[in-house]
Amino acid sequence: MDSVIRYLKKDRIQVFLTLILLICVIWLIRPFISLILLTTIFIYIAHVGINRLRSIIKVSQAIGAIIFYLVLLALIVFVVSISASLIYDQLKGIPDMIASTLHQHPMWDKEITNFVEKTIKSAEAVKGGKSIAMSGLSRIGKFGRGVEHILIAFFLSFIFNLTYNHLKEFGHSFLKSRYSKFFRHVYYLAGSFINILGTVVETQLIICSINTVLMTIGLWIIGVPKLLVLAIMVFALGLIPVAGVIISLVPLSIIAFSANGVISVLEVFVLVIIVHLFESYFLHPRLMAGATDLPIFTTFITLIISGELFGAWGLIVGIPIVAFFLKLFDVQMPHHTQRTVRDSVEQEID
Repeated sequence: MDSVIRYLKKDRIQVFLTLILLICVIWLIRPFISLILLTTIFIYIAHVGINRLRSIIKVSQAIGAIIFYLVLLALIVFVVSISASLIYDQLKGIPDMIASTLHQHPMWDKEITNFVEKTIKSAEAVKGGKSIAMSGLSRIGKFGRGVEHILIAFFLSFIFNLTYNHLKEFGHSFLKSRYSKFFRHVYYLAGSFINILGTVVETQLIICSINTVLMTIGLWIIGVPKLLVLAIMVFALGLIPVAGVIISLVPLSIIAFSANGVISVLEVFVLVIIVHLFESYFLHPRLMAGATDLPIFTTFITLIISGELFGAWGLIVGIPIVAFFLKLFDVQMPHHTQRTVRDSVEQEID
């Protein structure tokens, strides 16, 4: 019995026991995992931005947080207002363009009318339409919850950075408690994962920037107008794994159709597919591998498996989880020296 107690008192064993406890806690609060991850990511990005702002202008943590979030909110409002007005202006002209196209091609008008009449009379089509409608309502509900989580996470990140110094003192008080050793293990595990996750998020921002440049160049070649606004929209939607590409197709297709017709829409689809394949099969695995010291093949397999297991979030947390466990098991990588994201990008360019 004494040998078992001595074994359990070993520092390494206690770290793993703490990890098991944390995994159990995360499993119990899994309905809130999206909100927790969003809040963590927003806190990390804002904290880095505030520190850089404070290095330029010497202000307190609270004042720096207020300035940073005011500038960020102003930028978000500007992008949303410009994008919404642009899409609305483009949407207004679509019905007239469709009517004009049908008027110029009477055979299309006749075929569409026959198809609509057959669809209305078909019971299976009506049943399928109801199923699609219910699925659409369900997706709208999920989208609404997603927006709610984003707003809450944004607010919580602001409160965290606004009161960071007080929270830091509050957190350190646990290290002086009776169970200080346990909380040291918690801080070590949480800090390691958050640092790795932050590196991945920073890398994702670089990937979004590269994709935005490629998309903007492609749209310019195709001849799609309003490139500045579209570039901002593509970058913002690129932060959403996988789904961002699909969402961006809708406004891009509408604008392309309004500008140059059906051929331009097909060109936009081809462009999006090419850029998405370049990101998925080359850019994302290579930069993620460079930022976390993982082999490209391991990174690629991790993205596939984590995407299947955890959905869109798996594409963000999959690589940090693998890198976290490698660090926990003290696996010495071939290039174990810590590299910044800039170093990884420059190496891939070379």
